[in-house]
Amino acid sequence: MKILWHSNAPWTATGYGVQTRVFAPRIRDLGHDVAISAFYGLEGASIQWDGMTVYPRAFHPYGMDVIAPHATDHKADVVITLVDAWVIDHTKIEGTGAKWAPWYPVDHDPIPQRVADAVKHAWQPLTYSHHGTDASFAAGLSPVYVPHGIETDVYTPTPQAEARKRLGLPPGAFIIGIVAANKGLPSRKALPTQFEAFARFHERHPDALLYVHTHLGPEMDGIDVSATMRAVGIPEDAVRVCDQYRNVMGYSDRVMASLYSALDVLSSPTMGEGFGVPIIEAQACGTPVIIGGWTAMPELLGAGWTVTDAERMLTPMGAYQYMPSVAGVLDAYESAYKARGDNALREQARAFAMRYDADEVTATYWAPALAAMAARLKAPATLPPVEVTS
Repeated sequence: MKILWHSNAPWTATGYGVQTRVFAPRIRDLGHDVAISAFYGLEGASIQWDGMTVYPRAFHPYGMDVIAPHATDHKADVVITLVDAWVIDHTKIEGTGAKWAPWYPVDHDPIPQRVADAVKHAWQPLTYSHHGTDASFAAGLSPVYVPHGIETDVYTPTPQAEARKRLGLPPGAFIIGIVAANKGLPSRKALPTQFEAFARFHERHPDALLYVHTHLGPEMDGIDVSATMRAVGIPEDAVRVCDQYRNVMGYSDRVMASLYSALDVLSSPTMGEGFGVPIIEAQACGTPVIIGGWTAMPELLGAGWTVTDAERMLTPMGAYQYMPSVAGVLDAYESAYKARGDNALREQARAFAMRYDADEVTATYWAPALAAMAARLKAPATLPPVEVTS
């Protein structure tokens, strides 16, 4: 089957870029002819990457001006889009004769009508969380569940003392980490709430340190991180932030694995997640996590704590996300502090994350889904849509 994968370039440090890098070669190795259409990360000319053509973007922010000619040039049978489904103009794909298979997030509850209206035009919807699958079925859609995945031979535990020495972090501190994109207002990743909870936590536990891995400025319509931390009263010596230039250029997976290993807990009770890759990456490195009890996050919790106290918020998408309460996040921090140094919990985290190993996901989910799609292409009038795997 000839597949055009439309998403971010595989060398970019975005969540979409990481999944492209992880799965495009593995899908190619299943015997499919894969090319990548990069609406972010490449301009000016096509190049070869890992034996695959990577097509560039042009002017439209999501590549709608080039998706059809890229599909035609590759002679694609199927176009898999890894991006919000509602930004895709399905008529562009259909005009080439290719089939549209969106691999799309659902980070609201219920599924936003705008998302459902887009996906109803898909030939084969693909969702990467059970939450997304269930919400889609409730809206009358028929997706196949294919989760995101990580390379667990890279995201693997490093002894905490060794990881902290490597990164220059204090050996005796209780370190809470936040790895999140600073986008949107209100903060999609609930950054001000987590900062305020940490400020109160640090008053009780002066040995606590907050590591923040994000862009600090408001350039992506996010918050001014430094100003917000000052406003809630976090002392400057209680915070470490990632190098801003390296963050733009992209930290390597091995450095990120060391960072997760250095943490006592990853704090990620966001307003909503379509998946939440850092939650799995951290647990693969043996680090427990704090998540919110809504959207896709509960299904990703193998070791850690769930924040359930939250205010439901109607977003511009016409569906709900949840803003965690400061008190709820603070309670989770206290629970994590009490479990400090619990090696059994760290082993539990690693064991759980292994189910999202990229090779396991490829064999268990991608391989049968793509085989069924290929069969449908050969006999579209006689074969039903792909059945949900799990």
